[in-house]
Formats: sequence, structure tokens, C-alpha cells
Amino acid sequence: MDIRIFDVEHGGCALVSTDNGEHLLIDAGHNSTTGWRPSVYLPNLGITSLERLIITNMDEDHASDLHNLRRTVEIRALYRNPTVGAGEIRHLKGQGGIGNGISSLAEMMTSYIGTVPAEPDLGGLTIKMFWNEYPYDFEDENNLSSICILRYHGLVVCFPGDMEVQGWNRLLDRQDFRAAMADVHVLVASHHGRRNGCCEALYVTGWRPLITIISDSGIEYATQETVNWYRERTWSAP
Repeated sequence: MDIRIFDVEHGGCALVSTDNGEHLLIDAGHNSTTGWRPSVYLPNLGITSLERLIITNMDEDHASDLHNLRRTVEIRALYRNPTVGAGEIRHLKGQGGIGNGISSLAEMMTSYIGTVPAEPDLGGLTIKMFWNEYPYDFEDENNLSSICILRYHGLVVCFPGDMEVQGWNRLLDRQDFRAAMADVHVLVASHHGRRNGCCEALYVTGWRPLITIISDSGIEYATQETVNWYRERTWSAP
């Protein structure tokens, strides 16, 4: 298995390639400074089909290149928080408007419905998704993030989207979620490392990831204020 986490500034995009030649994309953000886009990068690698696209958060920075990606790469299945539909996304975006990426996601939701595809052969990789329910648990995009946990021959990696403390705490009420998080070796910091994603309750049992990855653009959005917080809660941090 190969995981590549791309620099898309204050956003998300990661490519997962399995040992048997399948490819998954986690979020579809782009880099507005360098011009890097998954819609160009993937075909240049010879990747013209994704076994699935996983959207961890319904903000534009996690889907800003999706409208282009759909034109250049076949997407066989879409995974996201299933309790939020196309109409709900447009409602959640409200008066602030909706960008091209999230608009494309809303369109996909109307066609990528029905029976969930049979679990594919991913060369030993398994995927587990967790989410809070709309509108019963939360009505904001961040706490409705989908937490994606990848497991491959003993290595466990967590992509939590932009989950905030309240959303983490709600999911921690579930025994299966607590058990899944206890196995995580690599954590991508929630909400690009911002303070509102720093959940102390995740660590009270003594769990620490071996690696914590913060995805953000330079010194923006107060991310650097939390570096020491995460360092203290990561085994291999200097």
C-alpha cells in the first residue's frame, strides 16, 4: 500500500494505492498557489479510474477540484456521510453560497445512490467509516465529517476530516469507535490542526499515535498554535 498526502494548502487530498493496483482518493482539494490538481496529477500517473472517492468533509477545501476530476477520472463509488443529502448540503452552505466542488458533490449524490457496491478486493486494505448523524447529532459541516480509518496488515491510518471536539466526543460514546481509534498508528490532525479539533478525550486512555500529520498552508488559521499540543500526544515526536 502507498499513501500520498498532497499539499493543497488549507485543504485535503490524499491518494491511496493498493498492492493489487486499485486507487482511492480521500478528498479532492487543489493548490491554488502552485496550480496542482488531482484532476491533472492522476491521469499523468496513468490513473484513469478510482475504485472510490471518499469525502471526509463537505467544505469546498476538501472538494475544490471535484468538478474537474469527474471529467478526467472514472469514479466507481462515492463514500461520504450518508445522512447528509444533496438538499441538506445546499441548506448547510446557506447564504454563503456553494463552490464548484461542493456543487459537484451535491450533483453526484443524486446519481451515486442505491445499493452499496460489493466490498472490493483492495489487496489486504480495509476501510471503516464513522460519522455523526444529521440533523439528530449535529447540523454543522465539521461535526458531520466522515472519519475514515484505513487498516493494512497491522498499520492503521486515520483521516478525520474537520471533526471538532463536540463531534469527537459524540463518537467516543460508541464502543466500536473507541476500539477503532485505539489501533491508530498515523493520525491526520483534524481540521488541519486547528484548536477546535484538538480532543483531549481521545488521549485519556494513554493512546498515542506514532505519527501525527498536520495539513495546512504555511502560518495560517492558527494551526501553529497546536503543534506542541500534538507533539506532546505523539510517540515519535522529538
